[in-house]
Amino acid sequence: MGKIKKLLSVILMLCMVLSLVACGSKGGEKDDDKNPSGNTGNQDDTDDGKDDPTDTPTEEPAIDTSEKVDLVFYVMGDAPVDEVLVEEEINKILLEKINATIDFQFSTWTDWAQKYNLELTSGQSDMIYVANWNSYGTLATAGAFLELDELLPTYAPNILATVDEGLLNMCKVDGTLYSIPGTWPEYTVNGIKYREDLRVKYDLPVPNSLENFEAYLLGIKEKDPNQGLLTVTTAESSGLVTAFDAANVFNLKYPWITNNAFPYGLAADYNTPADVYDYWYSEDFVEDMKLMKKWADLGFWSRSALSDPNNDESFKTGLCVAEVAGQNPNKHITAVTDFAKENPDWTSAYLAYGEVTGVLYPASAIQNATAIVRDSENPERALMALDLMFTDQTLNNLVQAGIEGTHYEIDANGYYKNLSENFKYEGFNTWNLRNNDYKLKQESDKLLSEMSAKYAEIGDKTKFPNVNIYSNFTENYDEYQVERAAVSDVMRQYLAPIQAGLVDDVEAEIAKFLEKAEAAGLTTCRDAFKEQWAAYCEEYGYK
Repeated sequence: MGKIKKLLSVILMLCMVLSLVACGSKGGEKDDDKNPSGNTGNQDDTDDGKDDPTDTPTEEPAIDTSEKVDLVFYVMGDAPVDEVLVEEEINKILLEKINATIDFQFSTWTDWAQKYNLELTSGQSDMIYVANWNSYGTLATAGAFLELDELLPTYAPNILATVDEGLLNMCKVDGTLYSIPGTWPEYTVNGIKYREDLRVKYDLPVPNSLENFEAYLLGIKEKDPNQGLLTVTTAESSGLVTAFDAANVFNLKYPWITNNAFPYGLAADYNTPADVYDYWYSEDFVEDMKLMKKWADLGFWSRSALSDPNNDESFKTGLCVAEVAGQNPNKHITAVTDFAKENPDWTSAYLAYGEVTGVLYPASAIQNATAIVRDSENPERALMALDLMFTDQTLNNLVQAGIEGTHYEIDANGYYKNLSENFKYEGFNTWNLRNNDYKLKQESDKLLSEMSAKYAEIGDKTKFPNVNIYSNFTENYDEYQVERAAVSDVMRQYLAPIQAGLVDDVEAEIAKFLEKAEAAGLTTCRDAFKEQWAAYCEEYGYK
C-alpha cells in the first residue's frame, strides 16, 4: 500500500507540472561492472564453460498458458489507420505461441503527459512505453513498474540472450531493472532543423551561431514578409529546465545542453560535469533574455506563442522555416522524406548543437524502452509477449512494418518500400522494440548512417568519449516534491514570458521571477540536487 500511495503522489505531481523529465539521483548498476557507455560486457574470462560439480541442477518451472489472456500495450502518439488489421495478424502468432492477444492503446500527442500519467493509475495497461524524457527513473522509484531481474530468465530468455548487459544496466534504477531497451544504436542529438532551400535562395548564412541564426530568420523575413519563421510553444515543456522551448537555441552558445540533466537554472559543462554553476543568476542569462526580447520584437514568433497549441506539422507544411526544440536526426530525415514526396523544391537541413560546441554523445538506452506495469494482472504473459515481439523476426517485422505485401515490400536492393499510408514504418510508434538485428533497411538509413558517423567522430573527442554521462542519474525529490512543483508553477507563470521576450523590462522581470522562485523553494531544490549530482559524479568518476 505504501508504494501505491507513493506512486499516486508522484503521478499527481507529474500531472501538475505536465511532463517532468527524470533527471537526478543515481540509478544504475551497483556492482563493479559499471558500463555507462552501454558497450558490450564481456563474460568472465575464467569461465571455461564446464559444469561446476558443486552445482545442483534445477528444473525450470512449467509455464502455464492454458488460459487465454488479453494484454494491453500503451504506446505514444497516434494510431495508424490499419491498427486493427495489423493487430489481428500479430495476435494470430501470439495466440499460437503463448495463448495471448495484444491491444495497442495510443496516447495521441494532445495532452499526452497527463494521459500517460493517468494510464499508470488506471490499471488498464500491461506493457507501457518508457523513456528518460518521460520521467522513467522517477516513476520506477515510485513503484510504477515491475522489477524484471528475476523474471527475465524464465519468461524472456531470448531478450536476456539478445540485449547487451551494458544496455540493461543503463535501464536500472537503484540497482534494479525495470525496463527493456531497444538495441538500435542512436545519436538522437538535439539541433536546429531548417529550410536549406530558402537559405540558398536568399544567400543567407548557415544558422550555426546566435548571430547567424538571427541573420537567417531576419533575411527570410525581409525577403518574404508573409513567411512564418518559428513555431514555438510552452506545451509539454519540462517545467523545470525551460519554460519556453525557443530557449533551446542557446545550445548554440553553451557546451552544456538543455537535456533536462540540470533543472532549477543550474548548469555544468559536459567536460567538467562536477562544476555546477547558477545560470539564472548570471549576467549571461540577462543578456540571453534580452536577445529573446529582441527576437520577439522582430516578430520571429507569434505574440500569442505562450498560449498557441503545438503544431507538429508546421515545418512540413511550410508554416515555419526552422525548429529549435525537440529535434533530432530522425525528425530531419522525416522532413527530407516528406519534402521529396510533397514539396520536391523544398530541402531540409540539420545542424546538431554539438557540431558547434563539440559536445555530442549517443542516446541513453532508456531513450526508448518497455516496462511492465506493476498493476498488470498478467505480468508473466506480458513479458513473454514482449520477448516474442522483440526477438522473433517475423513478429518484430510485423509489429514495426505491418503486413508485407499490403503495407510494405522489400525491393531488389533489399530496401523497405512503403505501400500504404495506412501503416507506415513503425506505425505503432514502437521505437522501444527496435531490434538492430531485424530493423528493415531504408534508403533514409544511408543519410542517418552518415550523420551518426559524423556525430561519433565528434563524440570521440570529448573528455568522456561517446559516453552519455547522464544515463544512470535519477533525481530523488521525495523530500521536496512540494517545493519542486511550486518552482515549476513559478517558471510557467514568470519565466515563460521572459524567455518568450514578451516583457517590457527584462532585468526587472528576472528579479521578480527569482524572488518568486526562491519563495517557492528554489534553494531547497537546488541544494538537494547538487548534493545528489556530486555523489553521482564521484561514484562514476565524472570530474
